[in-house]
This record gives sequence, C-alpha cells and structure tokens, in this order.
Amino acid sequence: METLEKPLAKRRFHALRLIHGGLNMEARMTRAETTIEHILQDLEDLKREVRELRTYVDQRFSALESAMRTEFRLLWAANFALAGLLAKGFHWI
Repeated sequence: METLEKPLAKRRFHALRLIHGGLNMEARMTRAETTIEHILQDLEDLKREVRELRTYVDQRFSALESAMRTEFRLLWAANFALAGLLAKGFHWI
C-alpha cells in the first residue's frame, strides 16, 4: 500500500520511470550511440573488404580471360589440323 500513500505526481513519475527504464536515460543514449558507431564502423570495414574482393576477382578474371583466349585459339588450330588429317586420310585432298 506504499504507492497509494504517495502523492499522485510521485506515483506517475514512478510509473514513467519503470516504463522508460529509469533515470539513467543519458547513459542508455550514450550506450546506444556507441553501439551505432560500432555498427557504422563495421559497415565501413565490410565495404572496404568488398571493394578489395572485387578488385581481386577482376584481376583473376582478366588473367583467366587471357588464358581462355589462348586455349580457344589452340583448340581451333587443333580442329583444323584434325580436319586436315581426316581429309588426307579419306583422300579428299
């Protein structure tokens, strides 16, 4: 019955304090701001890592593309050589 004996203003303040987490709102806001700063820093780190990964993948694909171009040319040369051997074997030429 202790809350009924208090004046109405004090009871309302006590109820609001219980609802909103107490009187340490400044500490809670500071903690939230710090957490947000850490999240933003982590996002910046992720962006940087994605940029580095993109650069690495682009370099690897350009190297792969040049190797594939060489292999493609060798494959066509082998096909023409095989076609020539077949033509010679069947006495087409």
